[in-house]
Amino acid sequence: MKNKFTKPTFMEISQEVLDFQLKVLYPIQTEKDPARINLVFLNHDRNFSTFLTIRYLVEHKRIADIYTLSRSMFESIITMGLLSKCLIEKDIERYQNFQYIEIYKTYDHLKKLGLEYLSGVPSSDVKFLYKEREKYIKKWGKNAPSWSGKSLEQNVKLIDKNYAPVCNEKHFYEYLYCQVYRKGSQSTHSSFAGLSKGVKIEKFSIPGLINAQRFKANENHLIFSCFHSLIIFLSSVRFLGYLLDKNETENYFYKIAKYIISDE
Repeated sequence: MKNKFTKPTFMEISQEVLDFQLKVLYPIQTEKDPARINLVFLNHDRNFSTFLTIRYLVEHKRIADIYTLSRSMFESIITMGLLSKCLIEKDIERYQNFQYIEIYKTYDHLKKLGLEYLSGVPSSDVKFLYKEREKYIKKWGKNAPSWSGKSLEQNVKLIDKNYAPVCNEKHFYEYLYCQVYRKGSQSTHSSFAGLSKGVKIEKFSIPGLINAQRFKANENHLIFSCFHSLIIFLSSVRFLGYLLDKNETENYFYKIAKYIISDE
């Protein structure tokens, strides 16, 4: 197991996953539910770009940045999982129109500061924005924590309930929620735990000078973060593949996930 969790192994397997998804998923060719496929694909394509960035960050041992990007990618794959199996009522409508809630929050805050002209919302569109926001609230409620109307944790549990267990673990995505999203939060918000997690302090002496310190990347956390990011990207491939009826993506997902998770 010791030899399995190394940076060279991560780079090798992640390249294999990248090549696989390019071969199997691209170009998108289907006539089924184009609006749904477009939304799921756009999420995956962004995750593709994010994961390429993570590979670069692994090379340069930027652990906090890996956690931060993995956290963002995790939110995306949960949305993909919900959309791919139509687990939320009126999901396309809710997903697309939730933007009015988010845009209005920014506009309203800047308006209170007298800076609404910096919001990017033309004055001619304000009435339309407000109308669409009110329409959404009337239909789906005012305090929805996300487009689905559920918290991220609730969405994660819904994914685990509706997708096959991974390596006999029924709470696979809830595990990732704890290990990636919650831990990534520390890095995203620059807490002390997040700042200190990725580094080790080394003390050394310079002749004729006082003792000094230098920071080195914590290799254990580097490996931990990069392999979790791989599983998340692999899930992105899984959920898009499910929607496109690509059975080989599900089999490939289990193959790689089992290799990473198992003690073999």
